[in-house]
Amino acid sequence: MDTSLLLIVVNLFLILIDAAVGWHLAPALMRRFTPDAETAEVSARSMRAMLGGVVALYMFFNCLGYFRQNRIVLLVVTGIVVTDMVAQLVVRLKVGKREE
Repeated sequence: MDTSLLLIVVNLFLILIDAAVGWHLAPALMRRFTPDAETAEVSARSMRAMLGGVVALYMFFNCLGYFRQNRIVLLVVTGIVVTDMVAQLVVRLKVGKREE
């Protein structure tokens, strides 16, 4: 299997997992730090709308790297997505420890 094809497939799954984590985690974090329920709802909608844009950018650069056969772009996308997922989970764990 070609390395570029393998990277785009791995990136696709990583982006989907990152989107799922962000979809559930970001609004929960926003609700935790907002003063009332109405503000929390608006913040959650805003975060989910922004998440769609971020996923679109990830996929754009993922496809750009694949179709131009540029493995460096694919590896950079992989690094950014993994860093994003780890950062989201670390923040969630730190917030969870503060609640205890």
